[in-house]
Amino acid sequence: MKIALVSTTFLPAIGGAEFVIHNLARHWVFQGHKVCVINIISDKQTHPEDGYDVQKYTILRGSSRFLGPHQIPFRLDAIRKIGRLLKEYNPDFVSAHMAYPVAIWLSKMKPVPKFIITCHGADLTKLEHGFRNRYKIDALLSKGLNKSLRAIAISSYARKLMEEMGVEPAKIVDIPNGVDVERFQKKVNLDLRLKLGIPQDAVVILSVGRENPAKDFSTGIKAFAKFHARVPNSYYVIVGKGTCRWLFLADELGVGGGVIFVQGLFDDELVAAYQQADIFFSCSIRELCPLVVLEGMASGLPVVVTDVSGSQDMIQTGINGIVVEPGDFDGMAEALNKLSADKSLRNSFGLENFNKSKNYSWENISRRYLEYA
Repeated sequence: MKIALVSTTFLPAIGGAEFVIHNLARHWVFQGHKVCVINIISDKQTHPEDGYDVQKYTILRGSSRFLGPHQIPFRLDAIRKIGRLLKEYNPDFVSAHMAYPVAIWLSKMKPVPKFIITCHGADLTKLEHGFRNRYKIDALLSKGLNKSLRAIAISSYARKLMEEMGVEPAKIVDIPNGVDVERFQKKVNLDLRLKLGIPQDAVVILSVGRENPAKDFSTGIKAFAKFHARVPNSYYVIVGKGTCRWLFLADELGVGGGVIFVQGLFDDELVAAYQQADIFFSCSIRELCPLVVLEGMASGLPVVVTDVSGSQDMIQTGINGIVVEPGDFDGMAEALNKLSADKSLRNSFGLENFNKSKNYSWENISRRYLEYA
């Protein structure tokens, strides 16, 4: 089967949507399909060994800031360019990503191609940073989603937002994001504690994510400061570009020596960070379906997460982790302390996550998408 993935964004831009598209593409190639990613970012294959093609289209300047790419002439220009690429490639199936504006563009084509659509966050949220709030497009967006074969909800909260917007419930299919299970469960020959100067007997808390207000690392550092007062032989490793902006807060709270900011870890170094930590910690105030929580689960870590979209579906307090309220650094500190003090509980939660993560393997998730081709 020939599959086209159509998106506004793609690698080398970094974010959840980009990694989802990449992993779907590579696994469909593994399964014997021919795949092309059509996007506005790149026409070069970032991972040529994975065997899928990449095609780039452009959008008119000025379409994204004030008027929005759903407006004429921006919409007509995008429809023409994407339509030409789809006609040349002639796919059997289109997996579209970023409901705004891609679902709107595809739904306006004549004839409408066979497509499913996956929302990734800014295209669904009602918060200030989202497209719905900026452009007041609920009616247009729900109409576009309803013209798809299926609208993919990557979390139960995503489904709720779609239904509130007016998407037909029968049109919505629940398929979460996935994780490269083999990558995070393979053994790596790297001592990250030695590399970062962390004592071998220290308790290591790990968070992963680039600096973004949604990640709320400031609250995470406050929680760690309270935890560190009880467990002095502990370190908080935060991996992500731009996160060092919070060094002043760690110093202010007296834990500057215990919080380690790493601007980026890649390949085996990132895997080692997950595998050699004791607890994975997500202090976000908003998500849709966080890939980093899945990576922590696949690595066999117990987790402390906030009660936000995606994490709510994956983690159950007392089963495979502890769920706390966003912004509650006292509750976070208590959860970290509980897991730190009970190795058998950490092992139990970690084993449950290790086993549960197999349900989220990209092999399984990608095949679920094709059920609606």
